[in-house]
Amino acid sequence: MMNETDSLELSDQRIVAALQINPRAGVAEMGRILGEHERTVARRLQWLVAEGIVHTTAEYDVLRCGLGNVVLVRLQVPGDCLEDVATGLAKRTDVLNVAAVSGGGGLLWCEVVAPSRPFLHALTAGGFAEFPDADMPDAHLVLRHFKTEAQWHAPVLTEEEERRLRASMVQAMPGRAGRCEFAPGDERVAASLIANARITLTDLAGELGFSTATAGRRVAALLERRMLRLRTVVDPALVGRPVEARVRLKVHPAGIERAGEDLAGCPEVRCCAAVTGRHNLLVDVCLEHETGLYAFVVDQLGALPHLLDVDTEIVTHTYKRGPVLNTAPR
Repeated sequence: MMNETDSLELSDQRIVAALQINPRAGVAEMGRILGEHERTVARRLQWLVAEGIVHTTAEYDVLRCGLGNVVLVRLQVPGDCLEDVATGLAKRTDVLNVAAVSGGGGLLWCEVVAPSRPFLHALTAGGFAEFPDADMPDAHLVLRHFKTEAQWHAPVLTEEEERRLRASMVQAMPGRAGRCEFAPGDERVAASLIANARITLTDLAGELGFSTATAGRRVAALLERRMLRLRTVVDPALVGRPVEARVRLKVHPAGIERAGEDLAGCPEVRCCAAVTGRHNLLVDVCLEHETGLYAFVVDQLGALPHLLDVDTEIVTHTYKRGPVLNTAPR
């Protein structure tokens, strides 16, 4: 098993990046695009999955599907119980990500799905009942994603390789996210893709009692309407990006849209979201080394108009990565 300090060989990083762009790409397709033999890609991919290095899954667009709100919570935890709180949070199915950050003893960030207003009120008013020692100085509701972790990939492929990988993907309908309703059976299709985004349409059809054509239409409909996002989960350190940071920005309202769009286009940015609170943009970045973080702050953030404040924290340890939402849509 690889650890946090390891990095994959470049050939494996390229396979991972191809999966990040198109989690359902076939091994023959990846081989043609990457210039590798199909059997080599199949063997390396099997090893990457067996070792737990990559995991292909799917995640709901919580707002679009009407599943509640995504809340990014910053916790201050006494140092002697940080591990217990972090691991306890990671076990909750409604908590999607958990990470410790610099900036003071016992700081944690976690991403929570609040399925209802009463749950949201209880969370923001009283925190997590099972962790009474964890204070909550900040709780940000996500208003809009400019870029999600599902849209980030290791920058190790050429533009032509990226273009060819995207060519076979189901294309999402343009426009901002609006509320979509689930058709009967959609949640069963979604659950299968969450378990394994690379499940074949033949296997999906057999599992759910559909025809292969119906299974293909159901998958395409969920992706076209952006109710579901396919994602390949990997530790960025394994693809040469060991330095992760969370950046909180305060931007004048006139500049939020442009700042979000500009940051979404940066290869260093893993995700970027407009949120509630004093800081109205949250940005996660991953880089090769700390000097790259300095350059990002100075060159990328420094060039943004309407920027009023910046707060940067280094991720020191990740306890849970890769959201999996197991609850059925309501």
